[in-house]
Amino acid sequence: MKKILVLFTLIFALGAVGCSSKDKVKDIPVEDIKAAINNENLLPLQPLSEVDAKEFYVFENIKDNITEGFALQAMINIKLQDVFVVKTDDVEKVKQAIEDYKKNALNMFAEGYGGPENAEAVSNSILESKGNYVYFIATPNAKDIESKILEVIE
Repeated sequence: MKKILVLFTLIFALGAVGCSSKDKVKDIPVEDIKAAINNENLLPLQPLSEVDAKEFYVFENIKDNITEGFALQAMINIKLQDVFVVKTDDVEKVKQAIEDYKKNALNMFAEGYGGPENAEAVSNSILESKGNYVYFIATPNAKDIESKILEVIE
């Protein structure tokens, strides 16, 4: 009987540890994420175009699924610098909208003009989700920006 009790206790403990490692994130405003990125001067191309995600054309068909978010882009139209962070109730719809944008707009942009730096930023772009946050980064320093985003939300 003791062995069975110990076995159940062990199984319960392992299950609790396994479940606790899911996508735990802080519930913070996306403005805090944007401020952290800007405070670290991670976006070197200035000035920036800042658009509320609900008003950004990429999310036009899914804006009802967006709780809050932003899109930052370089206003220098030959240099790629895209950073989108969206808090959503449907991660997959937001990711699909960004995939469509990447396929239809960014790949043509990278191939059309802007040089190898833009093509590299597109090919090394990051589209990930953590909890109910989705982020997309297409910049030469995408990994640095992703680290800052994760630092803020985890």
